[in-house]
Amino acid sequence: MARPEPRVLHTSADPTYPKLLIHFFLPRTPVPSLAEPRTQLEQPWPCRQETAVAHAPAPPCWAGKKGGMGAADDGAAAMRAAVRRLSFGVAAAEEKREAAGEVARLARSDGRRKRLLAELGVVPPLVSMLADGRGGAGARLAAAEALLELARGTHRNKVNIVKAGLLDKLPQLMDDKDVSRSQQLALLVLSISSLANTDFPLAASDLLPFLVATLSAGDVPADTKLSCLAALRNLSTKLEHVRGVVSSGAVRALLSLSLDRKTAEAALCVLGDLAATSAAGRKAMEEDETAPRALVEAMTWHESARCQEHATYLAMALLAHGGLALRRRMRQLGGVQALLEVSLLGSPLAQRRAAKILQWFKDEGQSRIKAHSGPRLESSSCHGNDDVDGSSCSGGQEADDCKDAVGEIVKQSLDRNMKLIMRRATASVDLTNVKLLVTSSSSKSLPC
Repeated sequence: MARPEPRVLHTSADPTYPKLLIHFFLPRTPVPSLAEPRTQLEQPWPCRQETAVAHAPAPPCWAGKKGGMGAADDGAAAMRAAVRRLSFGVAAAEEKREAAGEVARLARSDGRRKRLLAELGVVPPLVSMLADGRGGAGARLAAAEALLELARGTHRNKVNIVKAGLLDKLPQLMDDKDVSRSQQLALLVLSISSLANTDFPLAASDLLPFLVATLSAGDVPADTKLSCLAALRNLSTKLEHVRGVVSSGAVRALLSLSLDRKTAEAALCVLGDLAATSAAGRKAMEEDETAPRALVEAMTWHESARCQEHATYLAMALLAHGGLALRRRMRQLGGVQALLEVSLLGSPLAQRRAAKILQWFKDEGQSRIKAHSGPRLESSSCHGNDDVDGSSCSGGQEADDCKDAVGEIVKQSLDRNMKLIMRRATASVDLTNVKLLVTSSSSKSLPC
């Protein structure tokens, strides 16, 4: 009797094999036996609908969510309406102000909308609206805020604003104090001034009159002046703009601002950049009577380490290039005492700079200052200069007095440190004796 050939079950050759796999992975539905006819397998299964729903493509991310596609449509409609009110027709000033506010809101909400708004051409109408005084200060400030939001973080929009003629219209804004003293316009100018650090040919001569006038005015808030100082710093870091900054009269305004604690740090920073890169800038500072008082006063602000660092750096830059009159004026105002305090109480950087300047004061009129890592100074003796009065020859005596004072302070510091060391050593010995006593007493047995 011949053995029957074994029947291969559940293979890919069997047409029922895929359906059996589906039932295997869906345990909630009973798997039909092989004895059942195939027509029963081909009937619609209850699980097929669930499987089709599970493998259906996911709906769009905006479907079923609040603020999805509807919000996108609303944003596009708002952009079209704002552009239409700004660019076409003769709208009222209030309507234009509302349209500028809507542009600012849309630009602030999304970076893509910010680029689209500039491409739709809202920049030229906003620049014209900013320069137009007929709309009032409210409309001009709204235009400045909209331009500021469009310029933030986008190099292309900044270039478009400059090409639309913003810098040419800045002189027209200086007559309106509400606009020229506003924080929105100062921040917009600061954003535009960042183009000086790029390859774009920014005309600093158009920005400087507005910046200097704002910094020189007494009724401008400190925040607005700080923004203008930051814009001036962007211009002063480029060598091609340094000469224009010095010739615009910014040095006098910066020295005046360095006397104010709120703006002193930023003003001294810009002055340091000008003194390090421009001989004309150093000469303008040496000839200004405010410079010695500003430097000495900034050195006495021990709560502001950055001001002391900037002031000592500026003093090094000026004194190293032969500022005899400045040196004499600083001594009269107590600059040596202020430098001595900085060398003892200031930050490490300010201490090193103050010590170097004190060494210059000591060696003044005696010998040539040796080469060092900072600015170099070639000082001349008192006998070699006929135009220098006898007060400059007294620098040696004052330097000796300063040396004696420093020696006394160092001696007191050494004595105090020695007492502290002895106190710590005595305390450690006493602590060791206490530990030994506790150990020895704990090892003894208690009395009966």
